[in-house]
This record gives sequence, C-alpha cells and structure tokens, in this order.
Amino acid sequence: MKKSALTASYEKTVLYASERQFERFNELVHLAKILHDTVDDGEKMYTGFINIIGDIWSVFYLQNPQLNPSMKEGNDIQYDLLTHLMQTEEFKRWQSLTAKDDLLSVLTAVSISEQLKKWLNENTELREAQKKQERAERSIKRAKQRLNDIQKTLSDSNGTEQIKRRAQMQKEFTQKQLLTAQKERQQAQIDVQQTMKKLTVEQFSGILIKSKNNAKTTKQSISQIRTLDEKNMKAVPIGEQFQLAEQMQHNDLLKKIAELTGRFKRIAKKKQKKKHRQTMERKNITYGQEIARLLPMELASFVLPNAKLDFLKRYSEQQTLIFDTKGKDRRGRGPIIICMDESSSMTSIKAESKAFCLALLMIARKQKRDFAIVPFASEVGEVVIFSKGRSTTEDIVSFSNRFLGGGTNFEKPLRVSLDILKRSEFNHADVLFVTDGSSYLPSHFIEEFNTMKKKRDFECISIVLTNLIRTVNVDFIYRFSDKVIEVKDLFEAEEVFAIN
Repeated sequence: MKKSALTASYEKTVLYASERQFERFNELVHLAKILHDTVDDGEKMYTGFINIIGDIWSVFYLQNPQLNPSMKEGNDIQYDLLTHLMQTEEFKRWQSLTAKDDLLSVLTAVSISEQLKKWLNENTELREAQKKQERAERSIKRAKQRLNDIQKTLSDSNGTEQIKRRAQMQKEFTQKQLLTAQKERQQAQIDVQQTMKKLTVEQFSGILIKSKNNAKTTKQSISQIRTLDEKNMKAVPIGEQFQLAEQMQHNDLLKKIAELTGRFKRIAKKKQKKKHRQTMERKNITYGQEIARLLPMELASFVLPNAKLDFLKRYSEQQTLIFDTKGKDRRGRGPIIICMDESSSMTSIKAESKAFCLALLMIARKQKRDFAIVPFASEVGEVVIFSKGRSTTEDIVSFSNRFLGGGTNFEKPLRVSLDILKRSEFNHADVLFVTDGSSYLPSHFIEEFNTMKKKRDFECISIVLTNLIRTVNVDFIYRFSDKVIEVKDLFEAEEVFAIN
C-alpha cells in the first residue's frame, strides 16, 4: 500500500536529546509503514502528535532517557504526557527490555500511538474543541484572503473615492471578523490543551500495559516465524522485520499460528529428546570397533589400568561391545509428506492445523528432510515442497493465510502423495494424513495405494480428529493406513513428533 504524504516531522522534544535522535526517528517513520501510518493519522487528530510519539519512542529506545525541564514552557502537554508515562511502574520494567532494540521500541511506540488515538477519538470534549479550532482556522484563512483582496482595491490608483470608502468599511468589518476568529482559535487551543492534560498517570499505566503486551506478542510472533526460515532476528534487516510486524499487526490468525507453532515446537522438542533416549535404550548389542557406538562399560574398561590391555586386544579383533543400529534406524530419516484436511469442518482449528504443519516443518529442517504439504478439501490446494525443510518467511506467511474450505475427498490428496513419492528425493517418505471427516475411497484405489506402500517402502500414519459432534469411520481409514492415531485435538498427537 502506498504511503500518504506525511509533511510533519519529529523536531520538538522535551528530553535531553541529540540531532541523531531526531534523524533516527524520522528515518524509522519512513522505513516502517506501521509507524508512518499511525503517526500520520495521529497528526490529523492532534497537531504535534508526531513529536509526542517521537519522544515516546525515544524514552523506550534510549539507554538513559531524561526529561529536560527547560523545555517544558511552550511544550507543557508533551512534557506532562512524558512525565506521566515515565512515572508508571510498567515503564520502568519494560524500558530495560526495549532500550537499543529497534523493533521492540518501534512496536511499543506504535502500540501506544494506537491507544492514544483511540483515547483521542473517544474523547467528545476534545473532538468538539478540535472542530471549533478547525472552524476558527478556516475563518481566519478566509478573513486574511479577504483583507488581501480589499488591500488591492485600496491600492488601485484607478479606483474611485466611493469604491475606496466602501472597501475601507469592508476592511474594518473583516478585521473584526479576523480578531473574533483568532480569539475563538485561541480559546479552542486552550480547550484542547486542557483536555489533553486529563491524561493521568493511571490512564497511561493502562495504555502501557496493553501496548507492552501487544509489542511483546508481535515480536514473539515474528521471532517464531523467523526461526522457521533459519534466520536469527539480529541478522534480519530491520526493514524486513517491520514488514513482518505490519503483517502480524493486521493478521490475528498469523499471530495465533505463530503462538501455537511455538507450543507445538516445545512438544516436539520434548518428544524428540524422549525418543532419542528410548531409542538408545532399545538398541541391541553386537560386536564391533566403532568408537561412537561403544557401550559405556567398554569405555570404562579403556580408562581402567587393569582392564585396558584386554580392551585394546578385543578392540583390535572387533570384539568390543557396541550398540547395534540395524533396522529402520539404519535407513535414516526420510522425507515427510503431510496431507492436511482443510475442509469447512476444520475451520475452527485452522490456526492449530497450520501450526502443526509448521512444527513438523521445523523438525524436517533440523533433520534436513524434504517436506511436502498437501492441503485438501473437495479438491487439493496448492502443494508446497520444502527442500531439506528450508523455507522463507514469505512461504510461511503465504501458507498460513491460505485455507480451502468445502467438502472432503481422500482420494485426491493420496494420489498427489503418490505422485510426490515418485520423485527421487521422496523415496521412503513418511505420509501423514490428518482429517476430521470421512470420504469414500474406491476399493481399487485402496489396493493400488497399499501396493505402492510396499513397492516404495513408505508408511502412512493417519491422525483422526474425533469429537462428540462428528464421527469418523476409523475402520475405513485403517484400510489405507499403517497406523491410526485418534485424538480430540492435534496437541494430543505428540507421538507424531517422534517420526523417523
């Protein structure tokens, strides 16, 4: 969206400040659309709004912000507002985290700006005073223009005495109108100032609590999304961070997905650790000489002087005890294909299903596994393939914002899965099939699908979401699945995160 022309700039402060402070904020205004737009709107509501927000950003960004008492005169509203803000306990706690953090200080300033605009908009006294001020400004402009025209008439050497006398009378009358309008403007300005002074420390405390939570949630959401494309926040250009912040600000679904992804990631991490531990416990024991697979007791033999020679002899003869990794573990971790139901009945858990996919994507990326998402309803949506689990922020945002809706068809996504499995990089893939509904599958297709499972050596694990309202024929799903997991919600399907 194209930015509107913002003519005002941050140029007045009630803080001890440097020129760089003004320059940096004005740079950020034009760099971050979310900051630009909120300042632009605020400036239309209250002249000097940009200076207030500039100072609010400054007190959160600067390491040790201090008010300058000498700047209070003529800027008493701005000074009082900053005083109220900096006196709150919330400010003292939050500022330690925002200092020198470009993103967090801007998000905080934007959120406070939005809260202030809301307060300004809901204040009827202020709106009325502003209307009076605007009317007075228009009257002053008209009167001055009229006086200019009259002066031209009086200066016209060709004008008759009668015309000039009439012009002089009009001049005196217009001057009275101008004086009245100026008094009305002055009174309106006083009314505006008095209304602005009604913002108390208590009100600012409430504003800051909301703003802090909004800023914190947005940054956490951004960080959560960014971890999926392997980029550390500090390595991401601030402009890109602001762009994502803008998307987050206007997209509650994306925020929710980011939050739930974090929750799924914690579950996945815990499950992966548990799986690793259990795998080690389950491994058979054989003979060999691979150091990395030596049993702890053999390592102990190497350290003990009395047992060392015996260990070295057995090691040279490949007779030391090691963990056996035969079986599925030996094959390694294959690709993942997830068929995710996006029929209308899944709408209520849209965020949860998207986050579930993204958490699995995170595992795939960490384990360098190819990953495919096949969304389906009555038709198959846009299939997304992530090579070695690598993704971009744009990929993630685009995927999160899409949802099909409609009926349910099992055959089409399963056929697409078979097509993906034909690709060499998807050999031995695990297929995850997630649904909360039922669909007819021809017997010949089920036979074809099961034959392909044996031929291409892959497994199909189905996650069936059940509730009291909808019933699913699980026996039917078993016909094409190697395993069926019945859960009330996807958070109960934690065993999937231990997928090989």
